[in-house]
Formats: sequence, C-alpha cells, structure tokens
Amino acid sequence: MAVACRDGHLQYLTMASAFVPGMCFDQQCQAAMDKAFVVAIGIPLLVAIASIAYLLRPVPKELQEKDEIFEDPTTGFVFQAPEGSAPERDRKGELVFRAISYTPWPVADGEEGERVRINVGSVNNKEPRTFVFGKILRGPSKIIRASLPRPMGIDFVEDAKNQRVAVGGFLPGGEAERREKVASVDPALRDTVPKEGDVLRAITCTNFVYPTRALFGAAPPERHIVVYGADGMRWPAVVAAMRKGDKRDGDVTLILERQISGDEEIRKETGNEGKGDGEETKEMSRE
Repeated sequence: MAVACRDGHLQYLTMASAFVPGMCFDQQCQAAMDKAFVVAIGIPLLVAIASIAYLLRPVPKELQEKDEIFEDPTTGFVFQAPEGSAPERDRKGELVFRAISYTPWPVADGEEGERVRINVGSVNNKEPRTFVFGKILRGPSKIIRASLPRPMGIDFVEDAKNQRVAVGGFLPGGEAERREKVASVDPALRDTVPKEGDVLRAITCTNFVYPTRALFGAAPPERHIVVYGADGMRWPAVVAAMRKGDKRDGDVTLILERQISGDEEIRKETGNEGKGDGEETKEMSRE
C-alpha cells in the first residue's frame, strides 16, 4: 500500500499502484507524507532496538546468585538451569559441556559420562575446557582422544543405520597410518591414535565467532577452535565440519569411542562389515 495526494488530501492506493511514488505539491500534503514515513519506518526500528536491548540485557544478579541463570564468560552464552538442578563446573569453576553440533551445552552436575579436556577458543589463545561423553556403543567400550595435524590421512565411513561416522581406514603413507604402526608395537600409545572401527564422537574444527555481545558486526569475527559433536548428525554435516580448518590452526582433536570386545564386535557396532557401494562415500570423507 502506498500514499499519494489529490487535492491536498491523502489517499491509500491499491497494491496495483503501490510502486508508484507519491508526489506532493503543498506543505500540508508533504507533512502528512513525512508523518506516514516516520510511522512506517520508526516504529519497526524502535521495536527492533528494544528487542535487541532485551536480548543483550545483563543477567539479573539475584538469579545468578540462585544459580538459576548463569553465563559462560568465554562464549557469552546464557543458560537457565531447571529448577532444583545446577550446572556442573570443573575445578576452575568453569562450566562443563556436552557438544551438540557446534554448540557447547552445559550439563547437569553429576551427568553420566567420561570427562575429556579439549583445547578450544581463539586460535591464538586456546584454553582447555571439559566436555562430557557418555557411551553409545553396546558392550564394553572406552573414549579415546587423539590429535593429528592436517591432513590427517583418515578415511571416514558412514554408518547410516545408526547415524554415526566411523574410522574406515588410513591413507597409505599418511600421518594416521604412520602413528598407528608405531602404536601397534608400543602399547602405551594405542589409546592415543585412531584405529579402524572407532566411532567418531566429536572433532575440533575452526569456526568464525563474533566477540561476546558484538552488535551488527561492530567487531570483526574471530577464528575459534570449537568442538563439533557428531552424535546423531547427518553425514554431510559431519563431513563439512571435518573440512573446517587449516594446517595453521594446529592439530585436530578427535574424540572416538572404541569397542574393546574384539574385531567382530567393532565391525558390528560401526556398520563397517563390508564396503558395498561405499567407495564414493569413502572418497568424500577422506581427511
């Protein structure tokens, strides 16, 4: 709908003529058009500013003292704890997280799972934070943390049935294969390198993060190392996360779950019983 003037009076035009600019030939008409413009533009702008101010408002002190609402100073995320529960914190008083996609979600105190320290944050100033990983495989298993430079030399495969990603093998001459050979003769290193059949639980990658409370891009985004949680994520999304990052960002940290009841059980849990038509998928997931 547009506004035009005829004989000094405002008229509302139909949508058919909405794109025809209005014209005024006297001060009364122009003043009316100016008022209509201010109303049309000013009110939505004020609503937007008020909404942003509400979202960026400081957390009420009384709620922070009750531990009902808490803020992670590193990420700037604000969370509300369910009534009667409290978030888990590590020995430094920092929140303990569970990685869901790219988002670190706080966990309730005493959450079941293994605690793993992973370096995250600005690529130039990474700090260890604690993440929780519960077991998802049937039978005995353990959580493995491995760090490798890019390119890692790993072929990842999709387990579509269980919506998981697993280590399918290693590129000949690659870093992962070299370390696996060393670990095969040194038992002390076996839990520090990937192994065929390991299920990918999480992986670090590089993401662009705006500084806390930066408004409308007032501060440029920073390159941050984040933890991508792979549990239940779609295959293309996991592959995309694997490819986020450069060699200059440092080693990639892999959190893997390893079956410890034999090779046959490993193949059963990861869906790696046969290649089938997986050659194309294997090529796509080479990292």
